[in-house]
Formats: sequence, C-alpha cells, structure tokens
Amino acid sequence: MVHPRRRQALILPLFSLVTLSACGGGSGDAEGSSGSATTTIGTTGDATTAPVTTVSDDTTGPSTPPTTGPDDTTAAPTTDATDATTGLTTGATTEPATTDTTTDPGTTTGDTTTGGFNPADIPTIPDDGMPTSAHHKKVPLGTSEATAGFWEYTPPGYGGGELYPLLVFYHGIGENGNGDSELDKVLAGGPPKLISQDNWAKDRPFVVLSPQHPGGGCPSPTEIHDFFTFALSHYDINPARVYLTGLSCGAIGSWAYLGDYLDEQIVALVPIAGDGKGAFNKAACELGRVAIWAFHGDADNVVGVTGTTEPVTKLQMCDPKPDVDMVIYPGVGHDSWSMTYNLSAGHDIYAWLLEHYKTI
Repeated sequence: MVHPRRRQALILPLFSLVTLSACGGGSGDAEGSSGSATTTIGTTGDATTAPVTTVSDDTTGPSTPPTTGPDDTTAAPTTDATDATTGLTTGATTEPATTDTTTDPGTTTGDTTTGGFNPADIPTIPDDGMPTSAHHKKVPLGTSEATAGFWEYTPPGYGGGELYPLLVFYHGIGENGNGDSELDKVLAGGPPKLISQDNWAKDRPFVVLSPQHPGGGCPSPTEIHDFFTFALSHYDINPARVYLTGLSCGAIGSWAYLGDYLDEQIVALVPIAGDGKGAFNKAACELGRVAIWAFHGDADNVVGVTGTTEPVTKLQMCDPKPDVDMVIYPGVGHDSWSMTYNLSAGHDIYAWLLEHYKTI
C-alpha cells in the first residue's frame, strides 16, 4: 500500500508535545470551539467520570442518499458499526470537496476491476447550490442491510458512476443508542455535526457514514469491520481510499479494529482522545501498515494522554519508520476533537487523509 507523506505535516520528536494554544470544549460546542471536556468517555460534552476501557457501538445499516433534504429517513439501511482507538500526528491540509447525489447510496455503479480505474483518482465535486445538510440523511436500523443505524452523507454528483473516498466516523459513548429513535444523538460531534450544521466544506469528496453503536461500551473490531464490508458493497466507493476516524470511545474502538485488521480495509486512521496501547501490544510495528495521525489533550482526565503518546512513540521507533504522527494539545482536556474536526486548531485532517491511498 502506498502511504504518501503529508505535505505540511509536523512530525513531533519522541515524547514531545505540540505547542498549540487551545481551550478545552465538548463536542456539543459549536464548530471552531476548543477546550477541555468534563463528560464521560465517549460523550461529546465535558466529562468528569473515569475513562472507559470497553465500549460498544450501534450496528445499524446505511440508507440511500437523500435528493431533497437532510432529514430524509426513507432510504434503505446498509451500514455497520466499527470502533477505533487513538493515534497522534500533526499537520495541516486543505479541505476536500463534497458532492450531491441523485441515486441511492446503497447501490454501486463503479467498476474497480476493469479499464480506466486509477486508485489515485478523486471525483470533482460540483456546486449544486444546496447546503451540505440537504445531502445528509439518517438510515434507521432495519431499513438497510447494515447491522446498525447510521447517518449518511453523499456529496453532490454522487451516483453517476464515479468512485468516492469513504470516511467512517465513530462517536463517543454518550451517543450510543438504538439506531432508530436515538439516531440524532450521533449529530453531537465530529463530521456528522459539521455536515448537519452546514459547516462542512462542500468540495470535500467523501461519502461520510456515521454508524450508531448500540448498548454500552465502545464498538468492537468485528462491528467496525462488518460495517466497512457493508459500506464497500453498497456504495460507490474507491477501495483504495477508505478511511476511519473516531473520538473517545469511537477512537478506542478504532485502535482496537486496527490491531485486529490492520490494512485489510483502511489506508489511514485519525483517532482522537483514544487509547492505542492494547493495539500496539497486539500488533506492534504492523500497525504502521496504516497511516495514523492521532490527537489528544495533555489534560485529558477521562482517557489519559498516554493512550496516544505511548503507541505513537513506539511506532515511530519502528524500522522502517511508518507514517505515524501525533498532535498533543497543551492544557486541553477530553474534548480534543472539536478543534480537530472543525480545523480551528490548524490541522487539516481531511486533506491529509486524501494524500493516502492504496495501490490496487
């Protein structure tokens, strides 16, 4: 797999902290806000409770992309939930484009095995004059083949036969739910919050799927793996451009997924306020087969910052050195995700993701 290096990334020295001034803030804060949080692990608000070690996630299926408005919930479900753990990196990139869709997201029209397919290709996103929320819809559990309910975003132009990058997002434990009547909880933070509030760059080319984890705990590696399997078979996705991100419990699950499945499905991971120590203990330097840019606040009292610094530092000592970096926000608590996802901290994770793709 090819892991192009970020163009403007700042690789931190071992155990060094990135000197960024930021304030703590819950994922429930408006975009551009930053600061420490006091909510329980996995929640998008401030947390005061002890860090969670095990988390579960909803596994509802994705629905078809809406063509009229952001609140459409009639598309067929096709999503599956997964989990991630943390990793740290620094760097900034430009925001990718988004596009509108007029066909059902649960169908695939691209051919990745015959003439003309280039894994490096990224579709150009047209401006359809509509807000991003108009392309955002919920796919309740039971309406698709996915084992979880989820939110689906397809960029303008989706459905014409081109293949798009896929970004799967896993929320924190506070947003766990039944994948149906509680699906709106997923909008509390991360990409689905930005999209629903029309604060998502319209030219970003990602299909964004945000599954809801059911029950307690964080999403399991199998849950995340199954969701990716569903998404790749029901959406027009470039299999060389499959990405994963998560915050808090979602990041913990993402790290765990990486430890089990490595680069089987994804090419890059952005874990925020997670814990990757268990993943490193399991797979060691093999984790470096996937590019990782991890983020954490050094004042996080819910999921300790060592959940990021330890695995990332060890990975940076591997030979050959993998594409793994971290950003540690000084004085920031558990909510290190708001400033990261809305790019107010100056690290363009979306452009960085698009720099990475597999050679198929």
